[in-house]
Amino acid sequence: MVYEKQTEAIRNCCKTLLKQDKVDVVLGYTQSSLDELLIPFFVRKVEDIDKLAWGDQCWQNLAPYLHSRKDRVGIVAKPCDVRGIVQYIAEGQLNRDQVYIIGVDCAGMIDEEGNPRPGCDECRVHAPPLFDTHITDDRIPQIKAAEKKSETVQQKHTAERFQTEIDKCILCYACRQACYGCYCKTCFMERGTPDWLPAEIDSAAKKTFHMSKAMHLAGRCVECGACEAACASGVELRYIIKELTDFVEDNYDFQAGMDLSAVSPMVSYGDGDKEIGFLGGDEA
Repeated sequence: MVYEKQTEAIRNCCKTLLKQDKVDVVLGYTQSSLDELLIPFFVRKVEDIDKLAWGDQCWQNLAPYLHSRKDRVGIVAKPCDVRGIVQYIAEGQLNRDQVYIIGVDCAGMIDEEGNPRPGCDECRVHAPPLFDTHITDDRIPQIKAAEKKSETVQQKHTAERFQTEIDKCILCYACRQACYGCYCKTCFMERGTPDWLPAEIDSAAKKTFHMSKAMHLAGRCVECGACEAACASGVELRYIIKELTDFVEDNYDFQAGMDLSAVSPMVSYGDGDKEIGFLGGDEA
């Protein structure tokens, strides 16, 4: 019933946007013809609005579809998608006035077996931080209350675990392609390499890629879990990016994509900035 209510509200909003010529296209989700998944869907005609849908299978982050677009776009966006949009605007990759954000409350996405999608089990942001229209979910207050009562368990990550995950990787770059934050025209892994040469997939290359990618996302990750969701080999290295994300939040009180006016500490400098010692000291 919740998803039916949200779907109807999304359709009504998108229909108004197209009828009043406020956007050129609407980006949302529609039912896949192959399985239960809801997949990305572009709507340009009012008569196609009823194909839009919403549910707990809308796990794919739609923010990357906005990168480099020049037209006016209405987007159905859950909180992590919105955080990606905010980061695009902050990084000069998107103009705020060219995107109409239909922000949808999210209680979490699940996989085919009913388990939380990567990132959803740790998510603390259930309402969009920026929107033009807000589609609510009555379950969110109860979810937030339950989260406050639960205890946070910090899992210890070892070098052995890192090597185990690296061994799974085939360096296909699916995680890079799914990540909203990886929008460089030429990845650092491919600079200086002729197009006809295949990527090296030795252990050193895989470690270089994953550790460098994690550093590139420090203070920028919106915790959507798209990287692990896209991995066909089951590589689970998002914990490294998560620890960097927590480090930035704990020491600089910054969460990516939550405030359009906030400046990431990773791209700014002030006399009052902490100088964190990597060997354990609070300040240098």
